[in-house]
Amino acid sequence: MRNGLITATALAGGLLLLGNGAQAQSTNKFPAKVCDVREYGAGGTRIWFDTEAFQKAIDACAQAGGGTVRVTRGEYLIGPIWLKSNIRLEIQKGAEVLAGTDASLFPQGERVGVINVDGAENVALVGEGLVDGQGQVWWERIRAVWRSIPDYATNGQARQQQKDERPRLVWINKSKNVLFEGLRFENSPSFHLVINNSDYITINKVRITAPAHAPNTDAIDPMNTRHVVITNNVISVGDDIVAIKSNGPDARYPDAVSSDILIANNTILEGRGICIGSGSSGGVQRVRVENNTFEGSMYGLRIKSMRGKGGTIKDVVFKNNTMKDVETPLVFTSYYEYRPLDIASAEKQLQPGGFILGNQIWPGPTDPAQPFVRDKTPDMSGIVVDGVTATGADLAGIVVGLPEKPIGITLKNIKISAKKGLLVRNAEVVTQAVAIASADKTPLRPEAGGVIKAGK
Repeated sequence: MRNGLITATALAGGLLLLGNGAQAQSTNKFPAKVCDVREYGAGGTRIWFDTEAFQKAIDACAQAGGGTVRVTRGEYLIGPIWLKSNIRLEIQKGAEVLAGTDASLFPQGERVGVINVDGAENVALVGEGLVDGQGQVWWERIRAVWRSIPDYATNGQARQQQKDERPRLVWINKSKNVLFEGLRFENSPSFHLVINNSDYITINKVRITAPAHAPNTDAIDPMNTRHVVITNNVISVGDDIVAIKSNGPDARYPDAVSSDILIANNTILEGRGICIGSGSSGGVQRVRVENNTFEGSMYGLRIKSMRGKGGTIKDVVFKNNTMKDVETPLVFTSYYEYRPLDIASAEKQLQPGGFILGNQIWPGPTDPAQPFVRDKTPDMSGIVVDGVTATGADLAGIVVGLPEKPIGITLKNIKISAKKGLLVRNAEVVTQAVAIASADKTPLRPEAGGVIKAGK
């Protein structure tokens, strides 16, 4: 506490700078006032809802100029709550905040989370407690919906276009200087932490978990967002670890609507990789992913986009990441098409030379070029992967661009052992100190439009 303020600094080194000198992390200071949710009527019984008490504490603290809304030991059942500017939500050790599972709490057609920050500045979610989305109920509901769609299992497009009204666990929108630190976030109905159209976000030393089978439970999704630091976290979920998205151009950010993002020193277990995409039509720039450890995940480092949702992705560096038993360490592709869930139907749709990887399907190498369309055609260049050590992989990776717009990527200081090598199609890959030991004896497999060059 300094001069009656609580100062939250997520990284001991002070301000963090990306390679271009842009300040990335949030800066937060809060008045010393404390509003305990129990003093506003919260019981912490897990039987009766404490939503109203939480919101009263938040509103009272905000009206007083800000401070800490404290949640002490107990089990608090809540519906949606809205944090406000200058509020520090402190969920202490032994405190569990549990999301209600009644669908009527979350109006359909409105993007909402259990915990919401909308149009606010200087907000923090901190402590040693738990935020549990009780997602098991929601996962079974959405599976029942999917079962009711006649062609869901046999039509990949039906799967890709299916709307999903499940709430997020935390929803941040049009906000600035937001800090997450120390908390556990578990079992979201869908995505865990979603940050939309916001700036200066720090996510440090949190734990985000859901079972590997939990559908669409991304851990962290920065969308149309800038200046993000994601560090020192432990993550194991049923979908993307991080998915950086940019959904449409914005004249305020002509270079890229998502930029200046650092993802470092995280421990990754189950999940589908640290990703950019699939939406990238607003552009993504200046991303650094370094010193992360992966074990047992489906994918490692991943950029995924598709015709119609693509845009410019450049100045992305993946550095010194380590992987063990990751099925496919490297995935860089301009095709992101869902396959039919029924594998027999999917195999029938395979073109000559096409392939299936995970839940996606790729066309064959003769897929014809289409016109290049700005802010719709994926355009990936200046991608650098410098330092990957991976053991126990099934497939070293894929670099598969479009015939109308190949991918440009540099691989250096790569050491991967896998059953199959690296597929390169419609891409120029510059290699330096790349060692891929593949059981199929084809460590690098160029196909149509695939160019592999030795770097200097």
